[in-house]
Amino acid sequence: MPIDKIQVSGDSRIDYKTAVLNGRKYSYILSQPKSGQYKATVFLIHGFPDISMGWRYQIPMLVNMGLRVVAPDCLGYGRTDAPADPTPYGHKSCAADIKALATHLGERRIILGGHDWGAALAYRIALWHPELISHLFTVCVPYARPMETEVHLEDLVRTAAPHFAYQIQFASGELEKIVQSDDEILQFLLALYGGRNERGEVGFDAHHGVLVDRLGGLKRSRLLEEDEIAFYVKEFGRNGVRGPLNWYRTRQVNYQDELAILGRKIEVPTLFIQALKDQALPAHLGKSMAKHIPSLTVKQVNTSHWALWEKPQEVNDIIEGWLKEKAFTEARAEKL
Repeated sequence: MPIDKIQVSGDSRIDYKTAVLNGRKYSYILSQPKSGQYKATVFLIHGFPDISMGWRYQIPMLVNMGLRVVAPDCLGYGRTDAPADPTPYGHKSCAADIKALATHLGERRIILGGHDWGAALAYRIALWHPELISHLFTVCVPYARPMETEVHLEDLVRTAAPHFAYQIQFASGELEKIVQSDDEILQFLLALYGGRNERGEVGFDAHHGVLVDRLGGLKRSRLLEEDEIAFYVKEFGRNGVRGPLNWYRTRQVNYQDELAILGRKIEVPTLFIQALKDQALPAHLGKSMAKHIPSLTVKQVNTSHWALWEKPQEVNDIIEGWLKEKAFTEARAEKL
């Protein structure tokens, strides 16, 4: 039996809403039980290169659990504003925007989920606004604590993390010069979603980035249907790829901001779902998380970076089971 998912067009279970948050227009998907009654509100923060619809397999499951679901297009993506300046894409700034969205929706406390950059941001929201978060779950990206000393990306790649070399390309400005038309956006997305050319060659390698010479020949990834990839191209075409790539230009602003929160721990119950085949995020990167997150649960799935789509039932079962155990036992539910 196929897993239920939100359709990219004409699905009556979702509404697109907008709100102006700290001077920036945000778009978000809203979905809730038909009764209008819900146990809690869960925010779902997507990553790169994705949009709110990246959670299409998870939204029905969460609504069926009795939750109201809010999935924003993050800054730079889809129907949300996409400033050219990278500064507003810093974690402190985006965390303030997400808190403002919760306030806009009348919520003082939310469950928070994140994938990829959305996971990185979710950890920071929990650090900057601990009073806002009751429970936290993340997919693929492990927690990395704020750093006392600035480490430049080039030095990190050279000395410890060659699998982060793609981030140098993403931050360079090279890609937005060559990814502009709908066809170019399509090929760019296919490269990141695991598309291959007729020779079976991929379009992305973590040690290099997008393999530009292969753009133009990549076929549709099995992870998305035809209507889904067409929808993604349309959404990315609204503002181009500069905004999404700006998230890779925030290293210095994040370092400076986070000197104010050195030593903070994430105290809320946290679930980390690790994808064992994510070439940019080797499994060893998550081993020190428990030092900084006392109430941590770690689960693993045998998928690539796109775990939400590749094994959605497995991911959903993990999230649902964890929420039932940690958030919705009778005693805990009263605190939400």
